[in-house]
Formats: sequence, C-alpha cells, structure tokens
Amino acid sequence: MEEKEISPAESLDIIKSMIDTAKNKLADDGFLIVFWGWLVFFAALINYTGVLLQTDAAYFVWPILMPLGGIISVIYSRRRAKKGIVRTYIDSYLGYSWTAFIIAMSVTLVCMPVHGMPTTYFFLMILYGMATLISGGILNFRPLIIGSLFSFVCAVASVFLGTSEQFLCLAGSVLFSYIIPGHLLRSQYKSQVNV
Repeated sequence: MEEKEISPAESLDIIKSMIDTAKNKLADDGFLIVFWGWLVFFAALINYTGVLLQTDAAYFVWPILMPLGGIISVIYSRRRAKKGIVRTYIDSYLGYSWTAFIIAMSVTLVCMPVHGMPTTYFFLMILYGMATLISGGILNFRPLIIGSLFSFVCAVASVFLGTSEQFLCLAGSVLFSYIIPGHLLRSQYKSQVNV
C-alpha cells in the first residue's frame, strides 16, 4: 500500500493543530501556572512585609506554603493523569521543559544555604524566565515570551537591590511571567471554546 505524501501546507496545518491543542490543554489545565504564580507572589509580599516590620516570622511563609503547594500540585496532577488525555510531541516538550525547571529550582533551593538568599532569588527569577520563554516559544504565545523577558530584567535588577527589595522583584517576576500570561491563556481558551 502506497503512503500518501503530505504537502508543506498540510504539514504546517498539522503542526499548527498540535500547537493549538497543546495551548488549549495548558490553558484548560493552566491551574498550576496561575496557582504557583499567586502562591509565590503572596509569599514574596508577605516576606517583604516581614522584613520591613523586622520580624523573622514572615520568612516561615516559604517552608509552609511551598510544600503545601507541592502537595496540592501532586494531587491535582494525579487527578488529571487519571483522565487519560492523549499527549502530543509538543505536550512532551513542555513536560520535559517544566520537569527540568522543577529539578533546577529544587537544586537551587537545596543549595540556598551555601550561596545565600540574594543569589537564590536571582537564580529563581532566571529559571522562571527560562521556563516561560521555552513554553511561550513552543506555544507561540507572546504574553509568556514577554513575561519571561520581564523575569530576566527582574533578575538583573535584583543584583543591585537589598534583600527586601528582591522580594518585590520576585513578586513582579511571577506576576508578569506566570499570573498575567496564565490568565490571558485561560481567557483565550475560554473565548475559543464559547465561540
């Protein structure tokens, strides 16, 4: 049986369809991007307020909220996996990108006592930028790409700021690289579904 050759236009349509499918899955499943964005945003602002009020208690927001966020993420991901959604190559690329991000972030946080907190926040913002730039590029979604660039700018700015101001940079970084693009992606998805 002879295989039919695919034209360049058909190839582009297939690729566009895969990108749209992955974008819609991420938007429909964009809970984790928005969830982690808001979680880090509020933790950074609470920590910033604690530094201003000169209380060490605010730092404990991180070891409380982040593991709690991790537990919620694992439960949510397992429930989504049980639905048996078909994965495309683009889904796999996004999955590997975010897995690399989680591993790199974990290594950064484990090494935090060695390098100190200011360096850690710099690297976290770089990692936020990398993960969202890769995702934005794969999905051809401009708000993620622009948000990633904002994370890189925040990382560079943090080098010249004190510890308390670095929390504001961190909050701004996730606001523009996670929260706003995540809500825009979900909004775009919902408008396409309702059309």
